[in-house]
Amino acid sequence: MCGIVGGVTTTVMGVVLVIASTVVTFFVVPGIIDNLIINEVVLLDDTTQLDRFIDVPVPLNFTIRLFNISNTEEVLAGGVPVVSEVGPYIYKIYQIREIESLEEDTITYRIRERFEFDPISSYPNTEDDIVTIVNVPYHAILQVAESTLPGLMGVLNSALGGVFGSNNSPFLVVRIRELLFDGIPLCANPGFIGAIACAQIREIGASSKNLAVQDNGTIVFSLLSYKEEVSEVYKAYRGINNSDDLGLIISLNGSAYFNYWVNDEEVPSVCNMVNGTDSGIFNPFINRDKALYAVNTDICRSVELRYQYDTEYEGIPALRFAANEWLLNNEDGCFCLNATTGITKEDGCLLDGATELYSCVGAPLVMSYPHFLFADSVYSSGVIGLNPEVEEHRVFLDLEPNTGTIVRGAKRAQFNIFLRPVRSVTATNNLNTTLTPIVWFEEGIQLPEEFVDELRNRMLMPLNLVSILLPIVIALCCVVFIVGAVIVVRVKLCNRPISK
Repeated sequence: MCGIVGGVTTTVMGVVLVIASTVVTFFVVPGIIDNLIINEVVLLDDTTQLDRFIDVPVPLNFTIRLFNISNTEEVLAGGVPVVSEVGPYIYKIYQIREIESLEEDTITYRIRERFEFDPISSYPNTEDDIVTIVNVPYHAILQVAESTLPGLMGVLNSALGGVFGSNNSPFLVVRIRELLFDGIPLCANPGFIGAIACAQIREIGASSKNLAVQDNGTIVFSLLSYKEEVSEVYKAYRGINNSDDLGLIISLNGSAYFNYWVNDEEVPSVCNMVNGTDSGIFNPFINRDKALYAVNTDICRSVELRYQYDTEYEGIPALRFAANEWLLNNEDGCFCLNATTGITKEDGCLLDGATELYSCVGAPLVMSYPHFLFADSVYSSGVIGLNPEVEEHRVFLDLEPNTGTIVRGAKRAQFNIFLRPVRSVTATNNLNTTLTPIVWFEEGIQLPEEFVDELRNRMLMPLNLVSILLPIVIALCCVVFIVGAVIVVRVKLCNRPISK
């Protein structure tokens, strides 16, 4: 009798333990773990996460590769440009967010970046290297003038020497540092006719990120000096009320929309939506079926990244998201400005794999992926020397799926301009219209070892232990149940009357 009671008791206890451990494992513990993760990653006051969001502890690697043109004389006569990639020139970007206000679930800030040349990573390349590239200010200014000031073109041709000085040519031989940051002077000694042209160029330059008017009236062109100025004003969610909203930008300069792309009947189009984070932070619990978005003010738009495959970084499981051909194919139609003259479709829009940036940068620049990856073959076949590779040239992010931590990633973009004849400008008469690459940039990050160890030890190891221990607990409870059941069966068998 005692044996049966003990067996039944053990069995009941086993059942209760199995049910309780199952409920705890699948309903209670996940909620506790999720809350622990959320409290680690959202931007709570007086936390390490907020401190790191404000003063980013890991510098970004900003890599620059230019396209040197080796056959300028042939190109001036109508030949195909032969280019070779020169670089890398690598800079460390030290980034801080200057907080303007911190409210219950929102944070308002500006981003400030400081560039520092990395001679070791760039070796043997230096900022004193000389390259021959497309003369960007020359073509940009002349092409803008052709469309906006057609009556000035006859006079402008005779004033080019005063406007561009020693750089009065469709091609530019320039030192790397001058091109990127120090600047190329324009209108230094314009003369009488040149002064008229320079007055118009100053008006053009007012909307250009790359032209800066100096106190003495000269104009300086550079590719990157504007990036060391303080950014637009971001307002974003801190993720406190809803962790899915962590980092999502509510407004940029007070607006939920850009104002650069085509709208439909005065209603903001999808192209003008400010959608996503500033790419420095993402929500926890990444969903493979849901695209990620990041706002990139350099190209005045939001970028969509879609799940590609599972991967790993330094032993940490990660999900790869990337932007492929859809980014630059203008499927929504509203990225077509019809403001850039060159090789286009019949409707005036650029071919696949290229996007106009006229409204964004104030010049007829065209963005593509590096080496015309995913671009129409008309563009890629117009230049000799390119070698597109998907993994080397597309935009991607690898994120740890539980915390949303970026463990590895790269933003990549190539900037081009159409080499083409410009009306009344003699030096361009024989140019064959070609979308010609100038430079491509990569802004990359790889989580340093100390942060990998912290992520692994502080967050992932406890998760792994829980995932191992809880099934063991359930198994042990099942063992208790089985032992109780065995005892009951054995006692019943022992107490069964023996038939004679």
